[in-house]
Amino acid sequence: MANSDDGTVSVINTTNDTVGATPITVGTNPTWVAIVPNGTKAYVTNYGSDDVSVINTADNTVSGTIAVGDGPRGVAVTPNGAKAYVVNSDDGNVSVINTATDAVTSTITVGTTPIGVAVTPDGAKAYVANLNNNSVSVIDTATDTVSTTITVGTNPSTVAVTPNGAKAYVTNNTSNDVSVINTATDTAGTPIAVGSNPRGVAVAPNGAKAYVVNNGSDSVSVINTTTDAVSSTITTNIGTGPSGVAITADGAKAYITNTGSDDVSVIDTSTDTASATLLTVGGGPTGAAPSPDQEDTVVTFQVTPTDGLTAAVPASATLSEVTPGGTATGQLGQVTVNDERSLADASWVSTVSLTDPFTTTGGSPITGSAVTYTPGAAIDPVNGPFTPGAAGTLASARTAFSKPSGSGNNSVKWNPTLDVAVPAAAVAGTYTGTVTHSVA
Repeated sequence: MANSDDGTVSVINTTNDTVGATPITVGTNPTWVAIVPNGTKAYVTNYGSDDVSVINTADNTVSGTIAVGDGPRGVAVTPNGAKAYVVNSDDGNVSVINTATDAVTSTITVGTTPIGVAVTPDGAKAYVANLNNNSVSVIDTATDTVSTTITVGTNPSTVAVTPNGAKAYVTNNTSNDVSVINTATDTAGTPIAVGSNPRGVAVAPNGAKAYVVNNGSDSVSVINTTTDAVSSTITTNIGTGPSGVAITADGAKAYITNTGSDDVSVIDTSTDTASATLLTVGGGPTGAAPSPDQEDTVVTFQVTPTDGLTAAVPASATLSEVTPGGTATGQLGQVTVNDERSLADASWVSTVSLTDPFTTTGGSPITGSAVTYTPGAAIDPVNGPFTPGAAGTLASARTAFSKPSGSGNNSVKWNPTLDVAVPAAAVAGTYTGTVTHSVA
């Protein structure tokens, strides 16, 4: 939690909802926080000192400071962790940070007074909300140039993208509504009326709900992302002047920063009610970011542990040889989910996606729409039930396996099959892609 008035960052233990005893001192007027996907670093924008503090999350110390533009606010990290996009509201531009070197590599001109930024799950686009010209700039992250500009409501503030990448939700501070952008066409549909002066917005990890923080009415609007309608409004136990929102990696809780009352409200997302106990943090808390609670192995698959719930995958797999126009096929090897949380509700969902398309030198990439994933049957199941996901393409993330109910420790394995439809125009060569498994 970035405490703008104190120049500090508070760290909350989301297991027991306790605030760390010693806040982390950063720059002047810290505003926003973003954490890299492997959880090792946090980037904090300091509006008053025109720089970004880099926090080593292992020991919660500042490891470096990066000079950026004038008045940095929003910050977002790409899903592969390679870049951080920092919005400089007083300059009307975006600084691009190489996270390996923590140096600014380019600066992108956007609209007037940009505030918030969000990157799509595939890392292809960054959406920037421009407060004072009622628009959203769309950045092509491959070239770091603005590809288009979308007109939205009045004084847009922040942006959140759904986990499947299909929609972007934009809070419009003065028109008191939320614009919904179709990311395939980059067009905005009919806005959703919410509370007064909406600021922060975050989408639940399962994509079912969007939580919108209404700064002027001290409330949180909950949007059903299927219908794009407000399903409930939370007013009880929300502090004064709420600004930001962060949802835990497991989707169980949403944390609301209350800038006016210097505290944080904790929402149970299963009931959409806020706890009577508000967490005291530093002065003027604004932006917040959840720890991803996962780590990636950038090989062929991904390992994502979460507090006793772990997924283990083979490091590599080789499919059958194929000629152009044919189908490469093969099993990936055993994927294992081991749940040692000893919970009364031990349900979980393992998802799979194609995070890097299959490519070879000189050839066109083969994307997820041509890749079919078939989970197969449960192997060595312990304390089920377990349900395999339906076979289908990896055009977007899909369920690989799940435990829909039950309690206590459990484990299961499966040996998925991958079928890649190779285009007739494919060139010869060794194609390499990355399939990512995660569990939450």
